[in-house]
Amino acid sequence: MKELKVAYFQRDLTWEDKQQNFADIELELSKQSEPFDLLVLAEAFATGFTDNIVAVSEPAQGETFAWMKCISKQYDIAVVGSCFVEDEGCYYNRLYWVKPSGEWGYYDKRHLFRIGVESEVMTSGASKTMFELKGWRISPFVCYDLRFPIWMRNRCNAGVFDYDLALVVASWPAKRTNVWKQLLVARAIENMSYVVGVNRIGKDANDVSFSGDSRVVNYKGDIMDEILVGENRLSVVTLSREKLCAFREKMPFYLDWDKFELK
Repeated sequence: MKELKVAYFQRDLTWEDKQQNFADIELELSKQSEPFDLLVLAEAFATGFTDNIVAVSEPAQGETFAWMKCISKQYDIAVVGSCFVEDEGCYYNRLYWVKPSGEWGYYDKRHLFRIGVESEVMTSGASKTMFELKGWRISPFVCYDLRFPIWMRNRCNAGVFDYDLALVVASWPAKRTNVWKQLLVARAIENMSYVVGVNRIGKDANDVSFSGDSRVVNYKGDIMDEILVGENRLSVVTLSREKLCAFREKMPFYLDWDKFELK
């Protein structure tokens, strides 16, 4: 069974400056010698989690999306990250995923952070999405979604799981970092899945501090890899689908999962 090499990039962001943020990521990629399959960037990686949503929002498949497609093709990797998008008069915190083949999709953040302007200005996403890479089923989520276990709940039908890997891209404040770390572990355990959580560092223009604490958690809740607090770094971790499937077979907790419907 195929392994998946995931690169996740914890970094400080230049406030509302897309070109500078693109350039910083490109510089880091140019330094990498270890090959990987998937690059995961933080929530609002091109602008920061700004209150100025209307001004920085792009048309659907706009500037940030186009840049992601170029990077995907140039480095022969899949790329995931979110940006603010205006689509048919509504604003979304939209996560795009793109592949070197040109295939792409998106997920609109379901849970909008009500302690701020996001829930006042933006429209909530209506559905989940999943993309496939090298035989892996991957489900993306954005920041505040992490607090909602039913939304992130994995399912198994006829031996096929909804996902093998959950990606959580975030701008999660340092003052609540313990919650971030605990929930990443909980979601991995309860869903019998790998979880990659990518958070930013630094301080934004609203004087909010971010510690990062980005990490990769396996299906047993073990921390496989993590980036130090405040460290600006791209890290690559190798995930084993063979080990995941062996664990699911040996410990079939999923057979006792409750059935439910999302509304």
